[in-house]
Amino acid sequence: MNKNPFEEFDSEEPIEDVKMDLDLIRKNLPDYTNEKLCDMIVCDRYFGFEQKISSVCMEELSKRRQAGDAFDFETYIDNAYKELPVLDFTVPDIRSILAQAIGRKTK
Repeated sequence: MNKNPFEEFDSEEPIEDVKMDLDLIRKNLPDYTNEKLCDMIVCDRYFGFEQKISSVCMEELSKRRQAGDAFDFETYIDNAYKELPVLDFTVPDIRSILAQAIGRKTK
């Protein structure tokens, strides 16, 4: 029997007050894979969450490197970030959009 991996998100109830628990994240850092730490850094940078997440993940990756881990996290992070689409939150000029829609040029 295949279980729907998104079942927990199928609820009609709104999600309220979701917060990241930095202390819990710090506690679990040693259990995370290098890739997960890098993905957390990429998400933090991409969505502009809290720089604290990136900092604690980078600290953990640095500790691992000093302990002899040869994982190239810089390249992993750069490549993962480059794969994401550019977020553009600029508001378009409504006048030019309307002019295009009706086939006229704005003056």
